[in-house]
Amino acid sequence: MKSRIVKGKEHIVYDNINELGQVMSIKDVQDDWRIAPLNSWVLTDDGQVCEIIERGKINGQSYVRTAIGMFRCAPSIKMQGELRENIYNFQGINANKAARLRKKPTKQEYLFARYIAKGDGVIEAFKQAYPKATSDNYIKERSNLLLRTERIKTLVDKEIEKILEKTEITPQYLLEKTKEIVDKEDARDSDKLSSLKILMEISGILGKKEQKTESIQLFQGFNPKQLEILEGKNVKKIAEQTREVPDMREDD
Repeated sequence: MKSRIVKGKEHIVYDNINELGQVMSIKDVQDDWRIAPLNSWVLTDDGQVCEIIERGKINGQSYVRTAIGMFRCAPSIKMQGELRENIYNFQGINANKAARLRKKPTKQEYLFARYIAKGDGVIEAFKQAYPKATSDNYIKERSNLLLRTERIKTLVDKEIEKILEKTEITPQYLLEKTKEIVDKEDARDSDKLSSLKILMEISGILGKKEQKTESIQLFQGFNPKQLEILEGKNVKKIAEQTREVPDMREDD
């Protein structure tokens, strides 16, 4: 026998129907939990007995919630096993963990990435993508969590690429212009170079955190003095720059 508190009330899961029979009648136990009514006792697919705490629909799909977890009412779904960490999502895991592990972005995450790519602040981007979120702490924690996930990083990169393509800012263009400026001796070129370096960082050529990397000799045409000007004398870092190669495969 196991139990958990849900909304202030204890809900028991019996190991088997015989254990249930020691405390109540077993005649009303439902064999098919997928169609059993709310508040009824049901037999799980591995022989446990629990109560239907909630029944509803999400996107037209029926679901039930029990002390074990939350389950879709589909023939292929099994209600079984130990009490899940979280009974408020189908994965049965902590909401933050579910957000980290999810591979396929949601519609709101697409919007969040788009606002970030446009240059909106993280908090403002989250509020626009999730208008129902009201807690400042939740917004801050959740937005930071999303930014650390690979799917959001990939989405932001894609959106930035679209913006750069519209303005015809390509990696080749940036490298060519950077070399032209570095070759000049006019002191005011430093201001232009700073702007180009920002664009290079945005496009992913400089400053990306390493996930999968490949060595790229970007600056073979520069002499050591030019490299020093470009990256504050950090010649080795520029000469063997790495860039992120995202894994674009997504699993449901």
